[in-house]
Order: sequence, then structure tokens, then C-alpha cells
Amino acid sequence: MKQLLDGALVASAASLGLNWVYNIPYLKKLSAEQPLAFMPVDPAKYKRARKAVMGYPNATVGDVSLQGRILSWVYDALKEDKHLQRDALETIIYDHIKPGGDYQGWVESYGKKLIVNRLNQELETDTTPLALQDSQLVGFTFYLAAKALDLSNDQAFGYAKMFTDRDDYLQWYAVFDQIIEDVKTMSLKEALRKSLDQVPKDYRFKCAQALHAEKFEDILKVVNTACDIEHAIPVIYTVLALSDDFKSAVELNTLIGGASSDRGLLLGAVLASAYDIPEDWQKHLK
Repeated sequence: MKQLLDGALVASAASLGLNWVYNIPYLKKLSAEQPLAFMPVDPAKYKRARKAVMGYPNATVGDVSLQGRILSWVYDALKEDKHLQRDALETIIYDHIKPGGDYQGWVESYGKKLIVNRLNQELETDTTPLALQDSQLVGFTFYLAAKALDLSNDQAFGYAKMFTDRDDYLQWYAVFDQIIEDVKTMSLKEALRKSLDQVPKDYRFKCAQALHAEKFEDILKVVNTACDIEHAIPVIYTVLALSDDFKSAVELNTLIGGASSDRGLLLGAVLASAYDIPEDWQKHLK
């Protein structure tokens, strides 16, 4: 299952240079001039895009987003100890992202909450812990690491609770388990259609719309390009349904913009279960 991990990280790295650019016409114009995948982070491009957040100004080609780093840290830790306790895994992540840690880059709200809660705990303050209700794609980093190491979804969700208490992640783990299993005997598009029966009810309409999209703009009539799973997963479904190989899917994901690097993690894992990862792309990954 390690190819799922490789696919996830390659797809995340491929989109990082244009992550959080929210100007699709600009991205389309840029794509006519040069390939979008593995583009270096360029402040001038973010400035011209206008609707953009350059969260990784110091990243170089081959780097991944914070969620990609978390996936790597979790995988490495669980490879050493498959029975690692959640508190111990949380400490590993905290030590990387806390002030003075070795991670230098954007820290999203779920990471900031973890830092605040841990600092209050260490300082023995009476502050009420911040609620952990994250709905971003970070909940899938634990699933992908566990999947790569043949660990259970329950174990993965137990770790994910350091960021979120939303049980729809566990439901989604089962959905993607089935997709990854089904592509062994059917096309990816067929596996996606079959998965609709398992998709959590609150997401089913948008995922069905995603599979009916004739072009990616169709799904953006009902969702946006943010990293909340309510929006990100239907976009991922659309990209998978409109693409026939690893490269074209990742390039389309980058063209759509928004949280493309974080979407790339889950997208790349699914793609790696159905298609070969381009060797020339793997060479870029750090």
C-alpha cells in the first residue's frame, strides 16, 4: 500500500507552487504558457493572481504542504511503532510545529489549536481547551498513513481526534477503502459511481453532481475550492471522474486552484491505486 503514500505526496508537491490561488482565469492563462505542475513558488505570480494566499513562500520544488508534512511524520512514527499511543503521536507533531520547532511554514487553525492547548497544558493554566472540530482534509492524513501500513480505520480516526471530533471522517475512510478496493476490478469512474451508496448522506448530492459534471466548472456551481471536506471531496470526485491518468488529474487539480496541494494528498492516493505514478514526477519529491 505504500504506493498510496507516494501518490499522495507526489500530487501534493506537484500543486504546491500554486496552492491557494483562487483565480481560475489567471490559472488557465498561466497553463497556456507553461505546465502548472511542480512550479516554483513565485511571489510575482501570487501578486498577479490577486485572489491568492502565498502560505509557503520559502518552499522549493518538491516540498509538500503542512498536511503533507503531517502525513510524513505520522507515517514515519507509525512505521517505527504501529501501536503508538495518540498522546505520543500528538507530541511528535507538536514538537515539529510549536514555536521553535523545526517546521518553518504555514500553520493552519487545527495546528494552532493544538499548540495553544498543549502550551496551556504545560503551563497548567485554567484555560478551557479549544474545541477540536476541524473539517479540513487534515483528518485524512492519519487515514492515508494507516492505509499505507495496513492499520485499521478505527486506529486512524483515534489519531485524527487530536484535530477533530467529527465522525464523518470515519465514514469517509470506509468510502475510500471501497473505492481503492473496487479499482482492482473496475474502472475508477465505475468505482466512484458505486461509492455514492456509501457516501455520508449530507454529502451525497454534491458528490453525485460531481460525477455528472462535464467540465470542472460545473461542480463549482455548488461548491468552492476551499479545503473544507464539504467542498474539497466533491472537487476531488470531479477531478477523478474527468481524468484518465495520474498526470492529467493532478494538472486539472492544480488548474482548479484553491487548496490544491492539500486536495492532492487524498487525490494522489486514489490515483495511485488506479494508475502508475509518473517516474519523472517522483524524482521531484523530497
